[in-house]
Amino acid sequence: MAVHFLVFRASDWRLHVTCPGAMVRAVTIRFVRFFSAALLAAATLLLPSHAQALGGSAVSGNSALTAHLVMVLSRQGNKHGACTGTVVARNVILTAAHCVAGNKQVAVAYPEDGSHVLQRIAAKAINPGFSASARVSIDMALVRLDSDLPARFQPMPIDGGESDHEIGLGRTIAGFGLAAERDEASAGKLRSARVQVLPKLYPRFLRLGTRPDADLSDFAVCTGDSGGPVIDGGLVVGVVYGREKFGNAQSCGTIAQAVRVAPQRGWIDATMRKWGASLR
Repeated sequence: MAVHFLVFRASDWRLHVTCPGAMVRAVTIRFVRFFSAALLAAATLLLPSHAQALGGSAVSGNSALTAHLVMVLSRQGNKHGACTGTVVARNVILTAAHCVAGNKQVAVAYPEDGSHVLQRIAAKAINPGFSASARVSIDMALVRLDSDLPARFQPMPIDGGESDHEIGLGRTIAGFGLAAERDEASAGKLRSARVQVLPKLYPRFLRLGTRPDADLSDFAVCTGDSGGPVIDGGLVVGVVYGREKFGNAQSCGTIAQAVRVAPQRGWIDATMRKWGASLR
Protein backbone atom coordinates (compact mmCIF):
# COMPACT_ATOMS: atom_id res chain seq x y z
CA MET A 1 0.00 0.00 0.00
CA ALA A 2 1.40 3.38 -0.93
CA VAL A 3 0.01 6.70 0.30
CA HIS A 4 1.11 10.32 0.17
CA PHE A 5 2.64 11.82 3.28
CA LEU A 6 3.73 15.30 4.28
CA VAL A 7 7.35 15.47 5.44
CA PHE A 8 8.89 18.70 6.65
CA ARG A 9 12.27 18.09 8.20
CA ALA A 10 13.89 14.72 8.62
CA SER A 11 16.16 13.68 11.50
CA ASP A 12 18.24 10.67 12.45
CA TRP A 13 17.61 9.56 16.04
CA ARG A 14 21.07 8.16 16.52
CA LEU A 15 22.43 11.63 15.92
CA HIS A 16 19.75 13.18 18.16
CA VAL A 17 18.38 15.92 15.93
CA THR A 18 14.62 16.49 16.06
CA CYS A 19 12.16 18.63 14.17
CA PRO A 20 11.39 21.87 15.99
CA GLY A 21 8.07 23.24 17.20
CA ALA A 22 5.19 23.25 14.77
CA MET A 23 7.03 20.91 12.42
CA VAL A 24 7.06 18.19 15.09
CA ARG A 25 3.33 18.60 15.67
CA ALA A 26 2.53 18.48 11.96
CA VAL A 27 4.62 15.37 11.35
CA THR A 28 3.31 13.70 14.52
CA ILE A 29 -0.32 14.15 13.49
CA ARG A 30 0.33 12.63 10.09
CA PHE A 31 2.35 9.71 11.42
CA VAL A 32 -0.36 8.89 13.95
CA ARG A 33 -2.99 8.91 11.22
CA PHE A 34 -0.88 6.74 8.95
CA PHE A 35 0.04 4.09 11.45
CA SER A 36 -3.41 3.92 13.09
CA ALA A 37 -5.57 4.05 9.97
CA ALA A 38 -3.01 3.27 7.22
CA LEU A 39 -4.60 5.90 5.02
CA LEU A 40 -3.73 9.54 4.36
CA ALA A 41 -4.84 12.08 1.83
CA ALA A 42 -2.32 13.27 -0.75
CA ALA A 43 -0.19 16.22 0.36
CA THR A 44 2.57 18.31 -1.17
CA LEU A 45 6.11 17.88 0.08
CA LEU A 46 7.34 21.18 1.51
CA LEU A 47 11.11 21.04 1.39
CA PRO A 48 13.27 23.97 0.24
CA SER A 49 14.44 23.70 -3.35
CA HIS A 50 18.06 24.07 -2.25
CA ALA A 51 17.91 21.05 0.07
CA GLN A 52 20.93 18.73 -0.06
CA ALA A 53 22.28 15.66 1.66
CA LEU A 54 25.88 15.34 2.77
CA GLY A 55 27.83 18.59 2.56
CA GLY A 56 31.05 20.30 1.59
CA SER A 57 32.76 20.90 -1.71
CA ALA A 58 33.19 17.16 -2.38
CA VAL A 59 29.45 16.61 -2.63
CA SER A 60 27.55 16.44 -5.92
CA GLY A 61 24.17 15.42 -7.25
CA ASN A 62 23.82 11.87 -8.53
CA SER A 63 20.58 11.29 -10.39
CA ALA A 64 21.56 7.71 -11.22
CA LEU A 65 21.14 6.76 -7.57
CA THR A 66 17.51 7.89 -7.34
CA ALA A 67 16.49 4.52 -8.77
CA HIS A 68 18.19 2.73 -5.87
CA LEU A 69 17.69 4.77 -2.68
CA VAL A 70 14.72 5.70 -0.46
CA MET A 71 14.17 7.52 2.81
CA VAL A 72 13.47 5.36 5.86
CA LEU A 73 11.11 7.17 8.24
CA SER A 74 10.40 6.20 11.83
CA ARG A 75 8.14 7.17 14.68
CA GLN A 76 8.40 6.25 18.35
CA GLY A 77 6.11 8.13 20.70
CA ASN A 78 6.36 11.80 19.84
CA LYS A 79 9.77 11.43 18.21
CA HIS A 80 10.36 11.08 14.50
CA GLY A 81 13.44 10.24 12.48
CA ALA A 82 14.61 9.73 8.93
CA CYS A 83 17.49 7.75 7.49
CA THR A 84 18.55 6.50 4.09
CA GLY A 85 18.02 3.01 2.68
CA THR A 86 19.15 1.04 -0.37
CA VAL A 87 16.84 -1.08 -2.51
CA VAL A 88 18.30 -4.62 -2.62
CA ALA A 89 15.12 -6.34 -3.87
CA ARG A 90 11.85 -4.97 -5.22
CA ASN A 91 10.38 -5.06 -1.71
CA VAL A 92 13.46 -5.13 0.55
CA ILE A 93 15.54 -2.20 1.84
CA LEU A 94 19.01 -2.34 3.42
CA THR A 95 19.58 0.31 6.10
CA ALA A 96 21.14 0.92 9.52
CA ALA A 97 19.70 -1.01 12.47
CA HIS A 98 19.41 2.02 14.75
CA CYS A 99 17.03 3.57 12.22
CA VAL A 100 14.40 0.85 12.67
CA ALA A 101 15.21 -1.13 15.83
CA GLY A 102 13.01 -1.42 18.91
CA ASN A 103 9.40 -0.31 18.94
CA LYS A 104 9.80 2.21 16.12
CA GLN A 105 7.01 2.34 13.58
CA VAL A 106 8.66 2.44 10.19
CA ALA A 107 7.82 3.36 6.60
CA VAL A 108 9.82 4.24 3.51
CA ALA A 109 9.30 7.39 1.45
CA TYR A 110 10.27 8.38 -2.07
CA PRO A 111 9.48 11.30 -4.40
CA GLU A 112 6.63 10.91 -6.85
CA ASP A 113 5.03 13.61 -9.03
CA GLY A 114 5.95 16.55 -6.81
CA SER A 115 5.11 14.91 -3.48
CA HIS A 116 6.41 11.95 -1.49
CA VAL A 117 4.84 8.49 -1.38
CA LEU A 118 4.92 6.69 1.96
CA GLN A 119 4.94 2.89 1.86
CA ARG A 120 4.39 0.59 4.81
CA ILE A 121 6.83 -1.95 6.26
CA ALA A 122 5.61 -5.55 6.63
CA ALA A 123 8.66 -6.90 8.50
CA LYS A 124 12.09 -5.90 9.72
CA ALA A 125 15.20 -7.92 10.54
CA ILE A 126 17.88 -6.53 12.84
CA ASN A 127 21.37 -7.96 12.52
CA PRO A 128 22.04 -10.09 15.64
CA GLY A 129 25.35 -8.29 16.10
CA PHE A 130 23.62 -4.96 16.70
CA SER A 131 23.46 -3.46 20.19
CA ALA A 132 21.72 -0.14 20.82
CA SER A 133 23.79 0.36 23.98
CA ALA A 134 27.19 -0.41 22.46
CA ARG A 135 29.39 2.28 21.00
CA VAL A 136 30.25 0.05 18.04
CA SER A 137 28.20 -2.89 16.76
CA ILE A 138 26.90 -4.40 13.52
CA ASP A 139 24.47 -1.56 12.83
CA MET A 140 22.64 -3.13 9.89
CA ALA A 141 19.03 -4.06 9.17
CA LEU A 142 16.73 -5.21 6.40
CA VAL A 143 13.11 -4.11 6.06
CA ARG A 144 10.49 -5.78 3.89
CA LEU A 145 7.77 -3.64 2.33
CA ASP A 146 4.11 -4.63 2.20
CA SER A 147 4.27 -4.44 -1.62
CA ASP A 148 6.82 -3.96 -4.38
CA LEU A 149 8.26 -0.56 -5.13
CA PRO A 150 7.36 1.05 -8.48
CA ALA A 151 9.11 -0.43 -11.52
CA ARG A 152 11.47 2.58 -11.78
CA PHE A 153 13.31 1.33 -8.67
CA GLN A 154 16.11 -1.12 -9.36
CA PRO A 155 17.81 -3.29 -6.72
CA MET A 156 21.53 -2.76 -6.22
CA PRO A 157 23.84 -5.79 -6.01
CA ILE A 158 25.67 -6.24 -2.72
CA ASP A 159 29.21 -7.35 -1.99
CA GLY A 160 29.83 -11.02 -1.40
CA GLY A 161 33.57 -10.57 -0.98
CA GLU A 162 34.44 -9.42 -4.50
CA SER A 163 35.35 -5.86 -3.52
CA ASP A 164 38.89 -5.12 -2.35
CA HIS A 165 39.23 -3.87 1.21
CA GLU A 166 42.26 -1.58 1.41
CA ILE A 167 43.16 1.87 2.70
CA GLY A 168 43.04 4.57 0.00
CA LEU A 169 40.51 2.87 -2.27
CA GLY A 170 37.82 5.15 -3.66
CA ARG A 171 34.18 4.74 -2.66
CA THR A 172 30.91 6.64 -3.12
CA ILE A 173 28.47 7.34 -0.31
CA ALA A 174 24.99 8.84 -0.62
CA GLY A 175 22.17 9.98 1.62
CA PHE A 176 19.19 12.25 2.25
CA GLY A 177 20.62 13.96 5.33
CA LEU A 178 21.55 17.51 6.27
CA ALA A 179 23.90 19.47 4.02
CA ALA A 180 25.39 21.58 6.81
CA GLU A 181 25.74 21.65 10.56
CA ARG A 182 22.34 22.08 12.28
CA ASP A 183 20.73 23.12 9.00
CA GLU A 184 17.68 20.85 9.37
CA ALA A 185 15.89 22.54 6.47
CA SER A 186 18.59 21.25 4.13
CA ALA A 187 17.61 17.59 4.54
CA GLY A 188 15.53 15.59 2.09
CA LYS A 189 17.34 15.65 -1.24
CA LEU A 190 19.57 12.82 -2.37
CA ARG A 191 23.22 13.76 -2.73
CA SER A 192 26.42 11.75 -3.04
CA ALA A 193 30.14 12.23 -2.45
CA ARG A 194 33.30 10.53 -3.59
CA VAL A 195 35.40 9.44 -0.61
CA GLN A 196 38.19 7.01 0.20
CA VAL A 197 38.83 4.30 2.76
CA LEU A 198 40.76 5.89 5.63
CA PRO A 199 43.04 4.31 8.23
CA LYS A 200 42.55 2.22 10.33
CA LEU A 201 41.43 -0.86 8.44
CA TYR A 202 38.96 -3.10 10.26
CA PRO A 203 37.60 -6.51 9.16
CA ARG A 204 33.95 -5.55 9.67
CA PHE A 205 33.96 -1.74 9.54
CA LEU A 206 35.00 1.19 7.34
CA ARG A 207 36.16 4.74 8.00
CA LEU A 208 35.45 6.99 5.02
CA GLY A 209 36.20 10.58 4.08
CA THR A 210 38.06 12.78 1.63
CA ARG A 211 41.15 12.94 3.84
CA PRO A 212 41.91 12.57 7.57
CA ASP A 213 42.40 16.32 8.11
CA ALA A 214 39.34 17.52 6.16
CA ASP A 215 36.96 20.08 7.63
CA LEU A 216 33.22 20.49 7.15
CA SER A 217 33.67 22.78 4.16
CA ASP A 218 35.44 19.94 2.34
CA PHE A 219 33.11 17.09 3.24
CA ALA A 220 30.40 16.50 5.82
CA VAL A 221 28.40 13.37 6.62
CA CYS A 222 25.36 14.45 8.59
CA THR A 223 22.20 13.50 10.40
CA GLY A 224 19.91 11.56 8.06
CA ASP A 225 22.73 9.96 6.05
CA SER A 226 22.68 6.91 8.34
CA GLY A 227 21.64 3.78 6.50
CA GLY A 228 23.00 5.03 3.18
CA PRO A 229 25.17 2.85 0.99
CA VAL A 230 28.90 2.70 0.52
CA ILE A 231 29.33 1.92 -3.17
CA ASP A 232 32.22 0.47 -5.14
CA GLY A 233 31.60 0.41 -8.88
CA GLY A 234 27.86 -0.14 -8.55
CA LEU A 235 28.25 -2.71 -5.76
CA VAL A 236 27.03 -1.96 -2.22
CA VAL A 237 29.99 -2.72 0.03
CA GLY A 238 28.87 -1.03 3.25
CA VAL A 239 26.13 0.71 5.21
CA VAL A 240 26.81 4.10 6.82
CA TYR A 241 25.77 4.11 10.47
CA GLY A 242 27.37 7.19 11.99
CA ARG A 243 30.14 9.76 11.98
CA GLU A 244 33.17 10.55 14.07
CA LYS A 245 32.95 13.62 16.26
CA PHE A 246 34.34 16.79 14.70
CA GLY A 247 35.02 19.71 17.03
CA ASN A 248 31.81 21.12 18.48
CA ALA A 249 29.63 19.99 15.57
CA GLN A 250 26.38 18.36 16.65
CA SER A 251 24.91 17.25 13.31
CA CYS A 252 27.85 16.56 11.00
CA GLY A 253 31.33 15.11 10.89
CA THR A 254 34.11 14.70 8.35
CA ILE A 255 34.57 10.93 8.71
CA ALA A 256 31.75 8.47 8.08
CA GLN A 257 31.57 5.14 9.88
CA ALA A 258 30.14 2.14 8.04
CA VAL A 259 29.55 -1.58 8.48
CA ARG A 260 30.98 -3.75 5.71
CA VAL A 261 28.42 -5.85 3.87
CA ALA A 262 30.54 -8.85 2.84
CA PRO A 263 31.08 -10.26 6.37
CA GLN A 264 27.28 -10.06 6.92
CA ARG A 265 26.34 -11.70 3.63
CA GLY A 266 25.37 -14.98 5.31
CA TRP A 267 22.83 -13.21 7.53
CA ILE A 268 21.52 -11.16 4.61
CA ASP A 269 21.08 -14.23 2.39
CA ALA A 270 19.33 -16.17 5.17
CA THR A 271 16.93 -13.29 5.84
CA MET A 272 16.13 -12.91 2.16
CA ARG A 273 15.39 -16.63 1.84
CA LYS A 274 13.09 -16.46 4.86
CA TRP A 275 11.19 -13.63 3.19
CA GLY A 276 11.09 -15.38 -0.19
CA ALA A 277 13.11 -12.57 -1.76
CA SER A 278 16.21 -12.77 -3.91
CA LEU A 279 19.17 -10.47 -4.36
CA ARG A 280 20.14 -9.11 -7.72
